[in-house]
Amino acid sequence: MKERDTTFTILSAIAMVLVMLGHLGYDLLTFGGLFPYYSYHVLIFVFISGYFYKPENEEHIGKYIIHKLKTLIIPYLVWNIIYGLITLLLHRFGFLIGEEFNIWNIIVAPFVGGHQFMYNATAWFVPALFMLEVCNIFARRVLRYFKLTNEWILFALYLMVGIFAVYMAIRGSVYDYYKIPGRIMVMAPLFGLGRVYQTKLQILNKVSPVIYIPVLFLINYLLVRTQGGLAYSVVWVTGFANGPLIPFVTAITGIMLWLCISRICSGFIDRFAIGERMPVKALKYFGNNTFSVMMHQLIVFMGIKEIF
Repeated sequence: MKERDTTFTILSAIAMVLVMLGHLGYDLLTFGGLFPYYSYHVLIFVFISGYFYKPENEEHIGKYIIHKLKTLIIPYLVWNIIYGLITLLLHRFGFLIGEEFNIWNIIVAPFVGGHQFMYNATAWFVPALFMLEVCNIFARRVLRYFKLTNEWILFALYLMVGIFAVYMAIRGSVYDYYKIPGRIMVMAPLFGLGRVYQTKLQILNKVSPVIYIPVLFLINYLLVRTQGGLAYSVVWVTGFANGPLIPFVTAITGIMLWLCISRICSGFIDRFAIGERMPVKALKYFGNNTFSVMMHQLIVFMGIKEIF
């Protein structure tokens, strides 16, 4: 349990770093462009959410949704109001970034787009994840009625949903309000992958990184050579240049790569008992507070820019 928690804490921290590097436009950890951030980084958080999902929640759907409202939506809306007030104040001084401070942008816009006040735009993921988790628990409850509980089957169904969403996006049919279900559908396969990994694929933990990592690099190298650019946008549901399946392949290879690296780091920390040293404590703190980093990173960037 301790190793698993450390592994996923490190993975969360790495994912947050990758998101920030992507926003800054740096390619420091793309390994020469073989693993572009925008082919998997946001979906790491979806994978982690799926990994820690518990099927027993389906017995208490109302309780589950209330818990998610308390941990995700209420904190998000509180900060959305604060950022709305900041935007309102800055508009008085001639700043143009952000929409008007009104009921629509406070309550509805976060679920429609998430970029209403801009300074908290990177937190668009929070309402999207909430909607995905609600859809997931209802879908699983319905599928369970039809005796469909095998995680491989559920993953296959979620993958079909994601492929359909990408197919429709390529056709130009995912725009405006259609982006709301589009985001959820694109994210769904990686939530399912988290469950499959947790229940069926733990055997992969025994595969040596000396074999595991080169295989992942080989797959992405072949994809880059044959498919071209692998990056796409989950938030806008656009940029799918390589058909409806490849985006999920690259999401899986990217997630598996950093999961393996996180496991190596976790083993190193446990083996040498350095869990209480400052760099490791800072990494764990970062990994356990991704909500705050996701919510506030843009305002910090803006502040640094203003200083310089």
